[in-house]
Amino acid sequence: MSKAPKKKASASSLVASSPGHSPKKEASSLVGASESPVESKKSLISLWPEWNDTDVNAEKWDAPKAPKDSKLFDDPEGKVELPSSLRIHTWKRPSDFILKKIPVVVENADTFDLTSANEHLFSSELMRWIISECYILWKVCNTREDKAVSTETVWRPWEHIYSMCKAGKDHMPLYNTYGKYVIKLYWLGSWRKITVDDMLPFDKDDNLLLPATTNQYELWPMLLAKGILKVASTDTPVSGSGREFGEFTVIHCLTGWIPEIIPLKSWCTGKIWEFLRVNVAQFQLEEESSEENTTTTDSNVNNVQSESPKLPKSRATGSVPQIVVCASYQPLHLMEKRTSMLTRMADSSESLRQYGLSQLFSHPVLLTCTRDCPLVAPPKTPPLPQWKLIRPRKQTNITDEPKEPPVQKPEQFIEVSSPFINFKLMTMSAHEMEHGGLKKRMYNSNLTSFSEMDDTEDDHFQNDIIQNSVNTLETNENTQVPAEDKKKDNSIANDTEGVESTAAPDKETDRKDNARVQTGKESSLFQSQDALASNKPLLLKTWVDLHNFTKCFQTLLIFHKPNMYPHQFKTSHFKNSISSRLSAAALSNTVASTHSVAALPKQSDLTGNIHTQSADGKGSYFLFSDNLLSTEIVIGFTALVHWGESVEERKESSTRPGCLTAKPFSWKSIISKLPVVQIQTTACKAVLLSLPPGRHVLQVHTNASLAVHLHLCSKSPFVFGDEETVMPYLDKESLRFCEQAVTIVRALGCVISCFSDPEELPLTTKELEKAHGMGIKQQRVFSEAVYHMFFSVLGRKLTSEELFAVQTLTGDPSPHGSNEKPLEARSADETPEGWTGRQATDKEMQAAIVLQAGWKGYLVREILTAARPGTKENMSVAKTLQEIWAPVESDVEKHAVSLLRHMVTNGEGIAELYPCREDECTRITFTDYSVPVPETANSWILIFREVFRVPKNMLLVPKMFSPIPVCILHVINNDTLEKIPRVFNNVEPYMYTPNKGGYTFVAEAHTGDVPVIGGKWRMRLIGSREPLPLLAREAPCNDFSVKELKGYYIPNQKNIICRHVVKVSSEHSATVQCQTSKSDVYIKLSILDHEKEVASCQGKGHVIIPVYCFLASNGSSVAQAEARQDQGSLTAEERVTGTGGGKEGNDQHPTDTLFHKYYIQAEVLQESWPLDEALSSFIQKLRDEERNEMRVFGDILDGTSMPVGTDQQNREGQKSAPKSTHKAKEKEKDKDKLALKSSSIMDLSLDVSKPHWTLRVVSDQSEAGNIEVKKDTERLEEIRAMKLAWESAEPGRAMKAHQSRLRYLKVLEERAESKEPAGTETQPQSKQSGEFTMKADKKDIDCTPFIRKSLPQPRLKNEEVEEEQRRERSEKFQSFRLIWDNILEQRKQEKTARKEMMKRQMETCIGFQDTMDAYRQKMLEAREAFRSCILKEQPRKKMEEKPMETVEKVETESNTAVQQSGRKSEGKRK
Repeated sequence: MSKAPKKKASASSLVASSPGHSPKKEASSLVGASESPVESKKSLISLWPEWNDTDVNAEKWDAPKAPKDSKLFDDPEGKVELPSSLRIHTWKRPSDFILKKIPVVVENADTFDLTSANEHLFSSELMRWIISECYILWKVCNTREDKAVSTETVWRPWEHIYSMCKAGKDHMPLYNTYGKYVIKLYWLGSWRKITVDDMLPFDKDDNLLLPATTNQYELWPMLLAKGILKVASTDTPVSGSGREFGEFTVIHCLTGWIPEIIPLKSWCTGKIWEFLRVNVAQFQLEEESSEENTTTTDSNVNNVQSESPKLPKSRATGSVPQIVVCASYQPLHLMEKRTSMLTRMADSSESLRQYGLSQLFSHPVLLTCTRDCPLVAPPKTPPLPQWKLIRPRKQTNITDEPKEPPVQKPEQFIEVSSPFINFKLMTMSAHEMEHGGLKKRMYNSNLTSFSEMDDTEDDHFQNDIIQNSVNTLETNENTQVPAEDKKKDNSIANDTEGVESTAAPDKETDRKDNARVQTGKESSLFQSQDALASNKPLLLKTWVDLHNFTKCFQTLLIFHKPNMYPHQFKTSHFKNSISSRLSAAALSNTVASTHSVAALPKQSDLTGNIHTQSADGKGSYFLFSDNLLSTEIVIGFTALVHWGESVEERKESSTRPGCLTAKPFSWKSIISKLPVVQIQTTACKAVLLSLPPGRHVLQVHTNASLAVHLHLCSKSPFVFGDEETVMPYLDKESLRFCEQAVTIVRALGCVISCFSDPEELPLTTKELEKAHGMGIKQQRVFSEAVYHMFFSVLGRKLTSEELFAVQTLTGDPSPHGSNEKPLEARSADETPEGWTGRQATDKEMQAAIVLQAGWKGYLVREILTAARPGTKENMSVAKTLQEIWAPVESDVEKHAVSLLRHMVTNGEGIAELYPCREDECTRITFTDYSVPVPETANSWILIFREVFRVPKNMLLVPKMFSPIPVCILHVINNDTLEKIPRVFNNVEPYMYTPNKGGYTFVAEAHTGDVPVIGGKWRMRLIGSREPLPLLAREAPCNDFSVKELKGYYIPNQKNIICRHVVKVSSEHSATVQCQTSKSDVYIKLSILDHEKEVASCQGKGHVIIPVYCFLASNGSSVAQAEARQDQGSLTAEERVTGTGGGKEGNDQHPTDTLFHKYYIQAEVLQESWPLDEALSSFIQKLRDEERNEMRVFGDILDGTSMPVGTDQQNREGQKSAPKSTHKAKEKEKDKDKLALKSSSIMDLSLDVSKPHWTLRVVSDQSEAGNIEVKKDTERLEEIRAMKLAWESAEPGRAMKAHQSRLRYLKVLEERAESKEPAGTETQPQSKQSGEFTMKADKKDIDCTPFIRKSLPQPRLKNEEVEEEQRRERSEKFQSFRLIWDNILEQRKQEKTARKEMMKRQMETCIGFQDTMDAYRQKMLEAREAFRSCILKEQPRKKMEEKPMETVEKVETESNTAVQQSGRKSEGKRK
């Protein structure tokens, strides 16, 4: 396929041109400065801009001021890609091949013929679809069977072309010598402006490869086809299908109608027939009465009137939206390599041939009518005389065998219209008629089955075809043909159905034959001239039997007209790879055009919402519908899967189709339900979603490579959008709930209005019982709900008369809780004086029960009397009920909803009585809490931490909306410190119960490289109904104070990363987080209280304890702890000198629970933090620094030189001891300060490349001073206190120890130097000493356990001793048997377990067998290659080994000779 050379500038056809700009200037806005002009087409262009009449009116149609070499316009997108079945040889302009006449865009505005001059294009499937759908669209829009065609609905194909004309209604494009044309087509949810040139392709036989009319100088079919081919190039056929396109439809491109594609199956013929009867016109015969009343003598007129079809009746819910129904069949012969398709292909081809269609020429057909009656009414039976009806005889046929009644097949036919019905035969017949008559011959065409017919069948079939063609051309588009001709069409459709066709009188048959011959003579030009002379294009019809309909056609195409639906929604999503290419001008034009479409004057019944957005990745939407009747929503889905690639690039790259999935959704559940809608397409496809009555929420996921567009249409209201759009509608009660509530209240109002009517009251009472549908056990709940409704309406407690009226209305004498005072609210003055502080006796309780029973009996009698119509009490109660019912009628729906909600909430099982129970799962209420996000980068931050109080049991779902992608929410029960379970990073729906401390919601996040500026984090609490949890304070606050501690990781035996002490002055809640420099380290973070773990959490590279409340210690216990720390040196001294108390136990932890000592400790788990050997020197340096911190007298000892005499040393040490200890204490304090400074400096100058950790303790900014976190140095302080105690007890001890150590080291050095030459001699001695020690160890083996033990005194063995020994032995045997039985049972279990394990292993081995075969094959190939190499080397080795073999043979012969001589000598000796 040839393409034009790439230009240096892009096209103005892709971006809306502004006035005064040339195409090259417009294109320059799309190409970046860094892009080279040789880049691929898809990198140079963006999407076609949306249509704008202003831009088209300002379009420059003539040639701009440019160099002389570019006089004519060339499409900057390159040459149009034609189907692979059409071979392009050259490209020409109209002025190159139209020489005799000036080309025009439109010549004949009344009709067109696209079949006569385009037979060489019918080998292309795409061209056949373009021609067929243009014919279908012309017939649908320009013909009406019931009324005249209005000018508003007329469709003309050339009106999509704009050239040298203004955009407006009924415009006429003109021929442009510059060669620039603009095509208006519908694509990706909006009308687009597509610019084309007039370069036309030709093959090597000089045939035009684009559709054309019989007037070759008429250009509109070529130009329109070029624009359609551009849009069709965005579609991709299914791999392996052999088709030229996928699900692209020309009608959608020309009108914007949404195509619904339904596959046809043979087992669904009943549903197909019912659908077509409702949505397609029905053919019905005229009634007998109208035939009797008519006075017309012309039988032809009568036949035409009898065949006028009737439109389908409207549904009960309203008028049916107008739709266009088509059917299509696929070229199954392209998939004949698949064996499963051969049978289907043969059946389809045979069925299509019966109706004049060919499997080779697949195309869509229009379904125009359905028929369930014969084409000709059967003749009337002559009336019988009256005397024969007195005693009619029974007709009996005597047969030898019983006959089964014949099964009559119902009349079910579908009329299809297509321009390709018998088009080959019709062309040949017309040509022969022009040369003097019909000839019997075999036709060489793609309809190969015609060669199998006999001469008589062929002749008869030709006559039928000619008659059908002639009648089609002469009549109007409603095709009212005589009944006899339709009878013959029926005979072609089904040869067995011929009873009605032969029932006509002979005279009528002769008259029809004469009319047929006369019509054949008058049609001399037949297809060329008559088609041009007629007012409509050629579109033939035939009747197809329903039984063969599913064999002929594979899909049903239903085009929904969006303007027929009052409720619509549109949205488009583009990926950044597409939207980033849009220039500023193009993007602004897109937005402007979107608003202009939305701002069009709306029709009376049309409310549409149009949104154009840009996003990345997958899109997620929500669909909400709440209706009392069934809802049908047309979901149109358009996917853009590739853009700008050539055919070769498409074949190399695997393109996935766009996908849409819709499934029921509930925010209160994490269970994913099965999808109800699934769409996969590469172009545009629709699905009709049918929802039962009620409220429904569906989550819609869309996914496509580049862009998606959604278009939803419905006759019922719906809401579509994101969560922010849909969720506010779910806070209300459903329509079914409101309808049920209003029904109950209306029935209750009827009872009140007829309360004094003795005839109507029983009927209205039954209607009320039927409305609420509750039994006797649940009647109390209804009574309480009625009282609660009146209580809320009046806003006060009911008076005694009103309460009695409500009790009479409901028939419940029990008192209602809302009108009774609670015991806590009663004052002490109301209690009698004698009853204060005492309980009633049994007699008093029994007396009270008797009084209550008497009062209840009296009340029941009064209620029964008041409920009886006609009594005085009844009149008073009716008047009272009318008074309190008046406020209810002012807002019936509101009070009805409160009544039913009270019943459902307080009554167990009441919700199951009503169908609205299914709507409860979608009812939610929510509240939002938002805080600003800190503007930090590459850091861990705490965003939100608040406490919520739960008033009652409720199901809650927290949901986050964060500008930071990595954000996690934790919910902790403050009483038990348990975390609410999470699913991935979301907290799952959980039933929260009231507790003392509430629930803490903590949100943490990791910021990226770029800080979020001005972002807000939001949490949404979703529940079933109000009230929701309450915040512990007025407003959320995220002003936190972070204490951050860092350090290097030093491996140790306990695998401790860090350990810090926490001190708080008051009760303090904090969040603790630990993070390591290595992301795959398993960490355990713990909070210890007196070395007892109170809270812990594990993680990988990062771990957090969301919240922990540190309790402050009591004042006295703190003072005691500080006193113990101050006395640490004294206690150490007492331990050294032995002067302390013996039983006081001063070094133990206090047992007082009011004293808390918290530690934060992080550990490495599973030895998951190994360090490289390159870091050994760095780790050793850190360990040396730790040792230096533990030295108490480092400065004194470092200043000493060589050791002196012991006596002098002791004296000097004793004299200077007090001063040295005092100085040591001062220096110790200085060292503590220096240690703190060094640690802070280390934190600031931490080397990030070394293994390190970070510990963060986050508190509220207002409470930051109440907590102190520092490194745990308790062990170091104890060692220092011990050394100081030793020094105070014995002054100069440290100096002496240091000098003795130096002397010992010196001695070791001297010995090592003296023993270096004799080092080799000492080794055998060491070995001997080792052997000696081993022998000594062997002698020291203890053998006492193996020696029989003897009693200290001898004992006589008698019968008692024997019996005792026997009993002991039997007990041992029994215990052994029990053990043995247990062992046997355990072995059996192990055996069964092993068998099961073997089974699993065998299954695993079988699963691995295929993989092993592949690897084994590779090994065999390698082995064969190695073996071939060895075989090649073997001849050379054999040649080298031959001399060695001769030597070995000589040696073996000499050895055998010597052996034989030896045997002979031995024989002689014997």
